[in-house]
Amino acid sequence: MKINPFEPFAPVNPGSFVGRLEELRRLKSALLQTGAGKPVNFMITGERGIGKTSLLNYLKHAAEGRIQVEQTKLSFVVVDTDVDQNTTQLGLIAKIELGLEKALGRHEAARAFMKNAWGFLQRVEAGGFKLAAARVASDELLLDEFAYSLAETANRICSDAEAQTLWTTKSDGILILIDEADNGSRALQLGSFFKLLAERLQRRSCNRVMFGLAGLPELRKVMHESHPSSLRIFDEVILERLSADEVNTVIDLCLKEANRSNAVATSITDDGRHLLGMFSEGYPHFIKQFGYSAFASDQDNVIDQQDVRDGAFGPRGAFEQIGDRYYRNDFYKKIQKESYRKVLRIMAENLDDWVTKSQIRAKFKGSNSVLDNAIKALRDRKIIRPKEGELGVYRLQHAAFAAWIRYYTADPEALELSPAPGSGESEDET
Repeated sequence: MKINPFEPFAPVNPGSFVGRLEELRRLKSALLQTGAGKPVNFMITGERGIGKTSLLNYLKHAAEGRIQVEQTKLSFVVVDTDVDQNTTQLGLIAKIELGLEKALGRHEAARAFMKNAWGFLQRVEAGGFKLAAARVASDELLLDEFAYSLAETANRICSDAEAQTLWTTKSDGILILIDEADNGSRALQLGSFFKLLAERLQRRSCNRVMFGLAGLPELRKVMHESHPSSLRIFDEVILERLSADEVNTVIDLCLKEANRSNAVATSITDDGRHLLGMFSEGYPHFIKQFGYSAFASDQDNVIDQQDVRDGAFGPRGAFEQIGDRYYRNDFYKKIQKESYRKVLRIMAENLDDWVTKSQIRAKFKGSNSVLDNAIKALRDRKIIRPKEGELGVYRLQHAAFAAWIRYYTADPEALELSPAPGSGESEDET
């Protein structure tokens, strides 16, 4: 059995990073600026599978000095975590404190410093937030305590004298990375949290802490709704799809790795490469999943068009796995009306090309009001995308989504499974 070089279940190895030259230039510049005492925060946004986590991973390696930046070996203390709907401000602060403790608490003196500097957190957690009201009366006071502790930690580790005493080596600063930041709940108030924290750090003469967020494009809305001014403190880096040349480079790097690991070399035909690039649509995760499945289907050490097709559509193939990972929730859980799914099936006939509302209506079996509600629900849930500047024109997010709908979802009409009598659909979906 050959070692498969495509890894759909892991971020891209920083040593195999492809493309993103302008994005990397901006992010590396932010690191250098922060190391010089002029902090720059950033926010990476992009669709699922576009490579946000891999880019954060690359940046972590660069900040920690494992990858040189402009012939400079940096030495940041990096804390990387994520948030979900259940994360509170206290919970996020505790995650950051834990990351700092793991990174810095290697020596007894450092552990003693951390215990003293972050003692407020232990008091709050021990007594419960409400019971600790005498010490921490509100989220604002909790943020004050956090800012004091974070500033003191950053200033100490970036000081020549202090760093020698506590940590042996001086650091360039603290980099706090938060992945999946768009998952933050309304109660977390992520935009307000970072806006107010940045202001407090500045007032405490702390200029060696930078924040990096990553999430779906909805992250902008999450931040803006919490605090409209929060977007001003972040440099937004929007990730687009890889170019055809970059997709080919990814394929070549993976096959090169395969041929280092396996006794028998594997190659790919031009038509196989073309179909793999077409299926992947420039999404790094999709390249890895379709590549993984095609490599597994190959039997003669030459990946051709048929291998790519078999890997894509075979049992537990790439389309099915990507669908389960990315699309099933959108199709079955975010919408509960079969008539709304019918709209998606109509649009899927055109893959991810733009479709007008009149084209959808021509094939839609239902009232105009149900169609209007369906399109509104699909737009609101970010399942279909409206065309900027043109009313009544929409498309699916990915061609792979369309293929999954066409091949892996059952249409009750086609199966002659109509809704039971009396189960008629209302005009609105709750």
